Parts: sequence; structure tokens; C-alpha cells
Amino acid sequence: MNTITDDIKTFLYKSTTQEFLNSAQNFINLLENENLTLKEFMISCHSILLELYTCGHNFDEIELKYSDVHSRNEVKIKFENRNKSIISKLNENEFYWEVFDPINPDMESEPVKGSLSDDLSDIYHDLKIELEKINTNTNEAIEDAFWQMKFSFRNHWGNHYIDALRALHYLCYETIK
Repeated sequence: MNTITDDIKTFLYKSTTQEFLNSAQNFINLLENENLTLKEFMISCHSILLELYTCGHNFDEIELKYSDVHSRNEVKIKFENRNKSIISKLNENEFYWEVFDPINPDMESEPVKGSLSDDLSDIYHDLKIELEKINTNTNEAIEDAFWQMKFSFRNHWGNHYIDALRALHYLCYETIK
């Protein structure tokens, strides 16, 4: 039986951590819910993403004490991607136009086609893996999951979030097709 240390428990039970984990789980639950209409999904997704970003922003960074490059490789998670059915129904709402990096003058400024299902899948994947890792109930896995969640917020799923939210804003406040 694994014993979680007091410092990991303290971080785990902080209000900002619990709010983020609840919000992440709400997003996962939404994408795994196969009983929604497309309109219900879009409206719910828009609301949950708003909460998720705020919680991700407020989520503290953890310093690595128990995990490192080697322990990360030892954590094996069986990932079952169950979010394909709802986002496969996006149809003509799937694609949108974006400027990849709107503040970097050296980047190409021509619009590119973005994919809402790609954005939602990447957010889902990044969060689901780390939530599963937390369930392994070891100091190394929990610490690594928290570190990965904040890093990924800044460098991966946070970017997909911004793109998805912009597309969902127009879809929710225009006519959902």
C-alpha cells in the first residue's frame, strides 16, 4: 500500500488544486458523455472550458521532489480514448480559421485551418492521462501529474483551449449547424 507524504497531500487538498481537478474531471465527463445533442454539447463545452481555463491559470506549480526523468518513464497508464463519439458529430462545425501565433511578428500571419475536434481531443488527452496518473496513488505519479498539468496548460492544452473557445464562442452565439 502506498503512503502519500504530507507535502503531496497538502498540495492535493489545496483549494486551487481541488478546483482544477474538479474542472478537469468535468471536462473529461462531458467529452465522454454520449447522450448529448450537438447543441447541448457545444453550449456545455463552452461553459466548462471557461471554468477550466480559470482553474488552470490559478493552479499552482509544484516543484519536483519525488519524480524525475526516470520515474516519469516508469509510470505506465492505460489510456482509453472514449471521447471520439461526441466530437465526431461536429461535421461542418469542425473547422475554423486562425492565425497560429497572433503576437509573434516572425511567424506566418496567414490564417490556417484549425480543428475543433483536434483541440478538444488534445485537451482531453493531456488531462485524462494526468488524472489517471493521480489515481495510481504514489508520490512520484501525483507530483509528476501536477507538474505535467501546469506545464501542458502553459505549452500545449492552453493553446488548444484558446483556439477551441474562440471557435465555440462563434458557434454558440451564432447558429449551431
